[in-house]
Amino acid sequence: MEKNDKKHIIPHDHGHGTEKLLESMPSEKAFGEAADIFAQLSDATRLKILWILCHSEECVNDIAAAVDMSAPAVSHHLRTLKQTGFIRSRREGKEVLYRLEDTATACLVHRMVDGVFQMKCPRIAPEFLFDFEKEEENR
Repeated sequence: MEKNDKKHIIPHDHGHGTEKLLESMPSEKAFGEAADIFAQLSDATRLKILWILCHSEECVNDIAAAVDMSAPAVSHHLRTLKQTGFIRSRREGKEVLYRLEDTATACLVHRMVDGVFQMKCPRIAPEFLFDFEKEEENR
């Protein structure tokens, strides 16, 4: 991500180091890209499809059956998720199979999705999972 080179002068110094923090604030472009990522996750159907693809590789028809939608509607969501870089596809014979992309952002989204649903995916190393049960015990 690009760094924001703009100098920020805040009117009140409350001793929290805000001016120093703002020196490393990401650029407007970076915030826009992050907002696009969160926008993709704000659609319940896309989130459901992404959850499936975090844990398995599937074709459009199987995903459509799992989310109770038409294949064209699922294809639209898959195209959006692919453009965002969350998923990738590969052809196997006449079918196209989809799965989670192997990027840092996609892996982070996978961990977030599993964390929201309080599940532990066997595909992710345990040290990268947030332990909700342990957190509850500590409260």
